Amino acid sequence: MKIHIIDDNKYITVKSIDEIKKLVSNIFSQLTLPNKTEICITFIDDLQMRDLNNSYRSIDRTTDVLSFPQDTEFLGDLVISYPTASKNSKRYKTSIKKELQRLIIHGILHLLDYDHKKKNERDIMRAKEKEQFDYIT
Repeated sequence: MKIHIIDDNKYITVKSIDEIKKLVSNIFSQLTLPNKTEICITFIDDLQMRDLNNSYRSIDRTTDVLSFPQDTEFLGDLVISYPTASKNSKRYKTSIKKELQRLIIHGILHLLDYDHKKKNERDIMRAKEKEQFDYIT
């Protein structure tokens, strides 16, 4: 599997990049995704995220994570606003590491067609998120 991490703003340390790659590898394994599965995770600022959210979802505000699915081999792109993730970690009284893990799990599930628009979909996705989070912690 190939896991690409893009962090032009230098939010993530080298050690954290290695931890993220291990996390994604474990998630892929737990979800029994093929070994050739590829993903790109990009960390950006709130202004960049607001622009993406507005362009792709017509929502003119920042968000924590966006998912852009591709195909079976290249699963897709996850884009994470590090500043929003940091704010959320304080809001939810958790570490930035745990918040990023949560966002990565959430984003990967979106790439795999999980959604949370309807209550039954939300219940299924939340259960899958909890299962993955429990597995990695």
